[in-house]
Amino acid sequence: MTTAGQLVFSGILIGSIYALMSIGLTLIFGVLRVVNFAHGEFLMIAMYAAWAMTRFLGLNAYVAAVAIVPAMFLFGMLVHRLIINPALDKPHLVVVFATMGLSILIQNVALMLLSADLRDVPPLIRGRSWTFGPLYAKPELVIGFGVAVACTLALRWMLQATYLGKAIRATVQDGEAAMLMGVPVPRIFMITFAGGSALVGLAACMMMPLFSVFPTVGLNFVLIAFVIVVLGGMGSIEGALLGGICIGVVQSMSSYYIAPAFGQMFFFILFLLVMIFRPSGLLGQKGTANLGIND
Repeated sequence: MTTAGQLVFSGILIGSIYALMSIGLTLIFGVLRVVNFAHGEFLMIAMYAAWAMTRFLGLNAYVAAVAIVPAMFLFGMLVHRLIINPALDKPHLVVVFATMGLSILIQNVALMLLSADLRDVPPLIRGRSWTFGPLYAKPELVIGFGVAVACTLALRWMLQATYLGKAIRATVQDGEAAMLMGVPVPRIFMITFAGGSALVGLAACMMMPLFSVFPTVGLNFVLIAFVIVVLGGMGSIEGALLGGICIGVVQSMSSYYIAPAFGQMFFFILFLLVMIFRPSGLLGQKGTANLGIND
């Protein structure tokens, strides 16, 4: 029982880290209804930035988030202005191919400039774990869990209680009607895309003490992010957190009781089962992005 409890506990913590990198993706899809296939490369850029600030400036990866999060917000604004916005009124495949092309471009530029070497940063507390009764965990995982939950609650509050949140919900519900009522829909799209990119930057700073970074690291995580977004419900922020936790627990349990190499296989099986029996996802609503518009 102690082993199973530890596995579940560890799965919840690592799953929350996965969820944190997926919240930005689900927010972008919920509002713009586009899938950013360069999401993993945004994560890779932010992880390299966290590594560089730790390596050359001596900053803690978490302190580096103070600079990286707004920098990723500005980067998201730039990508939206140059690539996403011109493609929004075109067939859906145009956005798909545009973001896939951006993904390949960023990967190869990183490979040319930084080589394929793995880079990492030292852990927050070397060789020490935090204990919670009979359970234990790395401090970085506990901090990441707290940040993921805080981000989920903060986004939910923002969507429900602020003018920006109400404008986002109105845009999701009926973009044309929202524009007629004075909501600057193109600006809402830009802010949402940039905000999702900023959340990726925050996730990268939480992940950097736990994972190494290299030019194709985004491919490893973007598949997990897509599974989490669909599993939790496309556009559901709480669903992304729940989906991430489910993936983390399944991966932790299957890696221990069967083999680490089969970890991804089992959460893809879970993904397929949810798609068969609940296509809208665990917390998704049929036909709408669940950003609180029906509350």
